[in-house]
Amino acid sequence: MIMNKNQLLQWCLGLLFFLPVLALAQGTVSGTVTDAVNGQPLPGANVIIKGTTTGTTTDFDGKYDLVVQNFPATLVFSSLGYETAEFQVSGATMLNVELGESATGLDEVVVTGLGTSIKRRNLANAVATVSSEELVGTTGQSTLDGALYGKVTGVNITSTSGAPGGGMALRLRGISSINGNNQPLYIIDGVFVNNREIPSGLRFASGANRGNEENSANRIADLDPNDIENIEILKGASAAAIYGSGSNAGVVIITTKRGKLGKTDISFSQDTGFNTIINKIGMRPWTAANVESTFGAAEVALYNQAIANGGLIDYEDEIYGETGLITDTQISAKGGSEKTRFYVGASYRDEEGIIKNTGFDRFNVRANIDHDISKTFNFSISSNYVRSGSSRSFTGNENEGGLSYGYTLAFTRPWINLFPDELGNYPDNPNYSGNPILVRDLALNEDKNNRFIQGLRFTTNFLQTDRDNVRFIFNGGLDYLANETYVYVPEIHQAQRGNQNGFIGEGRNNFTNFNYQGIAVWNREAMDGDLSLTSQAGISYVEQQADLIFNQATQLIPNQTNLSQGAAQQINQTTSLVKEFGYFAQVEGNYRDQLIGTLGYRLDKSTLNGDPNEFFGFPKASLAVNLHNFEFWNPGFVDRLKFRTAYGETGTPATFGSAFTGLNQVSIGGNGGSSIGALKGDPDVQPETSAEFEVGLDAGFGDRVSVELSYYNRNVRDLLLSRALPTSTGFNTETTNLADLTNYGIELGINTYPFTNENFTWNSNINFWFNRSEVTRLEVPAFPQPGAGFGLGLGTYYIQEGRPVTQLVGNVDGVPTQLGDAEPDFQMGFANQMTIYKQWDVSFLLHWKKGGENINLSKLLTDLGGTTPDLDTPAGIERSGLGFVASRFIEPAGYLRLREAAISYRLPQSALDFFGDTVEGVKIGISGRNIFTITDYSSYDPEVSTNGGAGLSSGIEVTPFPSTKQFYLNLNVNF
Repeated sequence: MIMNKNQLLQWCLGLLFFLPVLALAQGTVSGTVTDAVNGQPLPGANVIIKGTTTGTTTDFDGKYDLVVQNFPATLVFSSLGYETAEFQVSGATMLNVELGESATGLDEVVVTGLGTSIKRRNLANAVATVSSEELVGTTGQSTLDGALYGKVTGVNITSTSGAPGGGMALRLRGISSINGNNQPLYIIDGVFVNNREIPSGLRFASGANRGNEENSANRIADLDPNDIENIEILKGASAAAIYGSGSNAGVVIITTKRGKLGKTDISFSQDTGFNTIINKIGMRPWTAANVESTFGAAEVALYNQAIANGGLIDYEDEIYGETGLITDTQISAKGGSEKTRFYVGASYRDEEGIIKNTGFDRFNVRANIDHDISKTFNFSISSNYVRSGSSRSFTGNENEGGLSYGYTLAFTRPWINLFPDELGNYPDNPNYSGNPILVRDLALNEDKNNRFIQGLRFTTNFLQTDRDNVRFIFNGGLDYLANETYVYVPEIHQAQRGNQNGFIGEGRNNFTNFNYQGIAVWNREAMDGDLSLTSQAGISYVEQQADLIFNQATQLIPNQTNLSQGAAQQINQTTSLVKEFGYFAQVEGNYRDQLIGTLGYRLDKSTLNGDPNEFFGFPKASLAVNLHNFEFWNPGFVDRLKFRTAYGETGTPATFGSAFTGLNQVSIGGNGGSSIGALKGDPDVQPETSAEFEVGLDAGFGDRVSVELSYYNRNVRDLLLSRALPTSTGFNTETTNLADLTNYGIELGINTYPFTNENFTWNSNINFWFNRSEVTRLEVPAFPQPGAGFGLGLGTYYIQEGRPVTQLVGNVDGVPTQLGDAEPDFQMGFANQMTIYKQWDVSFLLHWKKGGENINLSKLLTDLGGTTPDLDTPAGIERSGLGFVASRFIEPAGYLRLREAAISYRLPQSALDFFGDTVEGVKIGISGRNIFTITDYSSYDPEVSTNGGAGLSSGIEVTPFPSTKQFYLNLNVNF
């Protein structure tokens, strides 16, 4: 086509007219993203053009450059832990953005698969998260599980021992197993870790019935809580299903601290404090009259003699009255470049107990490294070495062993002097088989642990386009634990003479856990960016090796403390090897942040099952609907509203040895041999499985109030129980799948900011939850659960169809009758954090447990010994008149406890200027744990378990190591 002059002029004028429009249609927006509080740049912040997948991230200095093709446009700025901000731009410009810290946690990233995560605002499950500040920011914490008390809905924590170094039973949404494990699966930086309770062999000297009565700690106590960045607790089956075997009781995912881009920050903290007993039972108000009525006239002379010689001896105070010193020192450094980030830290905790010669110490070293090899390859390494040790002395159940303090104190009369004479000779106790002062001073019950935990994560970004991102992830982990136990009872101990004549028990226990996962993850943007799909598939392998050796010797040569000096020696060894393998796949779809759905499936096989090659399937599905992101939504009083529902199945294989009939060692005519055991194995045994339905809603009321409400119903199938067999079979019992039960409950979390201004901020959080259970199928007659009580005469857990699995039952006129329930009516945590004039921090946590009962068998012993403080009161007289019945010892176990409280002061900048550029912050304060308890329970602590953390463990007390309250002086310095 040939243009004339007029046409050419028209084209030129049109071009001149539209040039400004074209200039407005494309341009570059640049700027810096910083922290709104301290002005520091935020590297790695996301800058996205809203409604598209086009975006960039900020560099080391928080700077960004983004080419925008079409103006006007809305830019979305986000960073982990900060509020998301949106800004509209009409052309190329310089735009600097400040991001404030997230108050609601909606931008918090939560793990939803072995290789993927999601923002909390889009989460369809009730996943609880606990930050480092929530965990250890208030006061010093000895163990991880103890630090979680009252902070998470749906979690019931029971102390299995008050000894330094812990001993906790943690339950997520009720009971998952009657005979098996109810503790969740712990994963630290991708490593499946060991949380075993390791018996010391104390029972062979004390006469206790089982290893779970030996006052042992669970080994999650080896982890230093100060190393933790955050914890995610997957309570429901839909969230935990992707983790396969072992996740039936839930999953606790722990992420430790890691380095960040920027200069190296060094942190030092020192906690110094002490602990004392929470509550003493006290001494009976003795008079000559009640001494004579209880023990006879001959005892009055001894009583009067003691009064004349200075008074009665409070043996409870002598044993439990120590003030234990606590020191906890931590130092760490973190930083990094664009390629490499690091975190290194070390700590040492030394905690003395309230019993002389008891305590716990832990030395911890950690190194976490993240390195970007290139844009395609990166890896992370997490290394942790722990050396811990404890001396736990002698508490808990026994059968005439004369070792357990509670038993001995129950029968020890305060006018009898049991202290050594000037030559160091300890007198015998005329009223019981042991002298508690001798046990305290000379007997030993110790353990030592050397542990190495190594995690590795390697990621390959295989494909990256505008719409697709494919990466491969390899996770590997090793957890090696070498445990040593040592128990020594001298031959001069009263109960040893003429029997064992001294006892030594030494354990050498080695545990090695391996795990790895190979995962492929594909992110796909579809429908012009309206639909985001995240798919993952992979394999998982877990191997657990255990080698337990216990040596014991009796008939000791006097004053000798090693095994070779015992005339009678015995060795026992138990080995086990468990292998579990699984396939998994999951796809998540997000449509415009309005509808977020997930489908997943897990296939697992285990050497613990009857057929080790049979795969069992565990599906999961969830849906979240963000109503506030739909066009019809009109923000008002409620500006955020999400409905969510989820379904999932999980499983736990049978306990080791259930599938096979064991052999017993025998000796005939001096020749060794073996015989078939009395317990018949079941070659068809299957995993215990759970199917859980969950529904909930999350709502936000401005920036001040957010609410999370969940209801769950979980059916646990194929529970493993033991049943009696006819004698004609040649066996006594068989363990197989015989029962089902259901748990249901409600969880409510309310987070509020009642006041937020320049000089005063107040954050308050309320957690409320309860659980109910019922046995829905039982293929054997109702029975007292072995190992979860001491028979219907004293009260016990009783497994009965149609009744709660946690019911406490005793004989009433010869009929098994429910007398109580260990499950509380509800629990509530009330946490508050306040900052005053930017310098003062005040916080406290109240924990209310309403309802629930315990069986207080410590009172049984003191009643029998005539030493219970209230025996002279109408209540004591009435109780004694009931005779030997279970109802006499069942007590209400509810309480209100000030779990934590602290006040601290941050030095102002004017004071820090004295140190130049060396010190960036100093914080000093005082804090406490278990500061006061209001309860009707009459013994040491309403949080009790004499049976350790496995099975039905809570709610039964037999002379525990008393719990303590702790107080600290805290110092934190940042360089």
